[in-house]
Amino acid sequence: MQAPDTDPPAPSEPIHDSAPPALPMAAPPIADAPAPAAPSAGAPAPAARGAAAPPSPPRRWAVGLLSALHAPVFAWAALSLPFRPWTLFAVATAALALLHAATAALSLLPHPLAPRAFRAASFASLGYLAFLSYGLLSSAVYVASLNRGLGTGIAAALLAVWAVVALLTLPFACWGVASTGGLRLLRPERRPTPALAALAALALLAAISLLFRHRVAKADVLPVPGGAPSRTGAALREALSSFDALPAPPAKAPSLMTTAPAACAAPPEPGRPTLVITHLARAEDPGRAAAVTRCLQPAPGDDLAAALRGALAEALRGPLKIDVVSAVQPLASPGPGLVGLSLRPGLDGLCLAERCLMPWQLIAIDAFNTNAPLAGVPDFRFGVDLAVLRRALGEPEPPGGRGPVGPDDAALRSGLARIETLSYAVDAEGALHLLSRIGEPSVPLTEATARRAAAAAQRYILGAQRKDGMFRYIVDPFTGRASFDGFSIARQAGTTLALCELGVGEGGAPARPELRKVVQRSLGLLAKLERKGGEGGAVGALVYPADSPATVANLNPTALSLVAFLSCRDVVDTRDAHDALIGRLARMVLATQRDDGGFAPQLDLARVAPVLGPTQLYEGGQSVLALTLLEALAAREPRPELPPAAEVRAAVDRAMEYYANRYWDHFASDFVYMEENWHCLAARAAIGHHRRDDYERFCLDYVAFKSRLVLDEDSEVAPDLVGGYGFGNVLPPHNTSTAGFGEALAGAMAVKAARGEDLARERALMERVLGFLVRQQWSPATCFACSRDVIIEGGFSESMASPRIRIDYVQHAWAALGHGGRMLGLVPGRSAPAAGPL
Repeated sequence: MQAPDTDPPAPSEPIHDSAPPALPMAAPPIADAPAPAAPSAGAPAPAARGAAAPPSPPRRWAVGLLSALHAPVFAWAALSLPFRPWTLFAVATAALALLHAATAALSLLPHPLAPRAFRAASFASLGYLAFLSYGLLSSAVYVASLNRGLGTGIAAALLAVWAVVALLTLPFACWGVASTGGLRLLRPERRPTPALAALAALALLAAISLLFRHRVAKADVLPVPGGAPSRTGAALREALSSFDALPAPPAKAPSLMTTAPAACAAPPEPGRPTLVITHLARAEDPGRAAAVTRCLQPAPGDDLAAALRGALAEALRGPLKIDVVSAVQPLASPGPGLVGLSLRPGLDGLCLAERCLMPWQLIAIDAFNTNAPLAGVPDFRFGVDLAVLRRALGEPEPPGGRGPVGPDDAALRSGLARIETLSYAVDAEGALHLLSRIGEPSVPLTEATARRAAAAAQRYILGAQRKDGMFRYIVDPFTGRASFDGFSIARQAGTTLALCELGVGEGGAPARPELRKVVQRSLGLLAKLERKGGEGGAVGALVYPADSPATVANLNPTALSLVAFLSCRDVVDTRDAHDALIGRLARMVLATQRDDGGFAPQLDLARVAPVLGPTQLYEGGQSVLALTLLEALAAREPRPELPPAAEVRAAVDRAMEYYANRYWDHFASDFVYMEENWHCLAARAAIGHHRRDDYERFCLDYVAFKSRLVLDEDSEVAPDLVGGYGFGNVLPPHNTSTAGFGEALAGAMAVKAARGEDLARERALMERVLGFLVRQQWSPATCFACSRDVIIEGGFSESMASPRIRIDYVQHAWAALGHGGRMLGLVPGRSAPAAGPL
């Protein structure tokens, strides 16, 4: 006989249990209630024979198995999710994992203490769910208050996290509590106990805490020029009236880039106006200039604009950066594990006592991408690392030392203050520009701004090529440091494609000699990377580096390079130079096509045999686009170097049928699509000669899904985020994701126009997307701190809070501006051929 699981006498009523009754000859169940005491005088008589027996307790193996499954899940969460050891979350999660492990062991032995362990794990699961629910709600309230809205995407992610935890805790806890005696505190015949009163008080305290949590994120307002933010710009313009009288800087004056914090006389605080300016001043060498940062803090009641006029007496005429500190708040924590979100990316600066870094300086040092919240995923980074920022502010040793555990969040936040600023830049002509992060929020989308942005992106790309044809891969806009590491054949080819599609003159006029030279260099570089295979070298693929010993080639670089060669063929007239190469690359793409119409990701060049496996993003759409362009060429100009037009057409039709009907033929296609932008480009290219209703519909469905993630005025986001592709105010939209959607939308618009469908919704959507891109492009106004060693203007950074420029960021943004601008009539040219029959 098993020992009772509790010491108090048994309750007089039966304990109900939802577990199924035990079968004959089953293993002994876990007792769910104390052994019945002998009936006393006046006690109710036992139930008569034949009356319904109380339900049997849960089977020990079911409890043990379920706990054995829960224990490693919670153990993994405790060890892997927090980026610091011994956080409250880690301790609570580890304790729950240990309780589950003990319950599993005791239940499977079996052991008399198994029911006690089951009951303890159940109540611990309820407590854990309450702990996490409060933490998530508290963090959501704080982040939403700090960012003026949480965003549906972030809110959905938090809800999904809560749902997963509830699924792992709530059913188990309810079963365990009900099976081992129930909630005795809530039985009607019992009077309220101090424990029940404490629970009610705790619930009330949590509710009140959540109601007032948003107040923690409110910063205290500081005086600003003009008396209000809406009048600050006018007050600064008046103070800058003598700008033209300032002495001219030297011919090779540096930018305003500096990572040195501003040194104020006192920490910014309510009632103390604070203005930080960075300008050029004469260096010790009379022929040179240097960037100087000054913190102006006039006495309360004095005019900040007057202080600015006095400070400019020592400045040279040139770019000027002005940051008006408009609010300050002691740095608070958004919640456990969310310290990286304590600063709004690109909007907030940081002070440690009198030393302050402005928001643009934090962007310059890429501070908003230094926090690694998951110890097991070091490449997953978002938000700030306060230890890094304390060092940037001049503190060599963080509080708490550099031990293996490191300082906790409270120690890292000690003494830090978050500042909000009104950001302005003055260009070389003296014009004042209001900035937000690293963009100009007031730039409208017009024919002039769209053309100017497209031309600037083209200039950036033309200036980013070195003599061997390779484009500068990554550039830091503030330091000018460039890197060719990570060179990608596909991105080299994609950039070349953009030049050939968008770089031709108006009305089909020949491309400028400079552009033709850049394209020829790039195609020559790609041609040198060919690796031949098959009998007589009939098949070719592009491999990097060229001397790689690999005999298996990836489809992605070859397919997109084939697109570039085909698109550039008439722009630079490469018929004699590259037609044979086009034929070999085309045979490689054809050789990878599977029987179902899809494509294998690799080709064994020795055997000319596809290597099956999971495909990469984009390569399916790129392959269809390549074969579609090849089909048009082979039909228009049959040449012995090229595969027959009929063979290519059959391959295109099989591919379109597969991607339209089988590729996404599963339950998830009603809710989500992956990155299928290139299929819309392929559908647009096929409008003139190979149309399929189902393939065009695949593109339109994809764009309809993606359009849900484009932020609009109804998304309750900051105005400068409208048109971006993202999830709300918390995480700034990435420029490349937005531009990629713009490319796909332009293709979908061409397809809808060919189908005779209304484009009103798509036109409004495209205007928002292109408006966002125009605001995010590096311009003379936003480049006050850009390096003078390389071309930066016209480029696009990863996001408005991450500065690095990669060549494909610019390529995709230019493609969106070019093709999208053409569909809106803002940029000259056509993006699609004349439509053929459907």
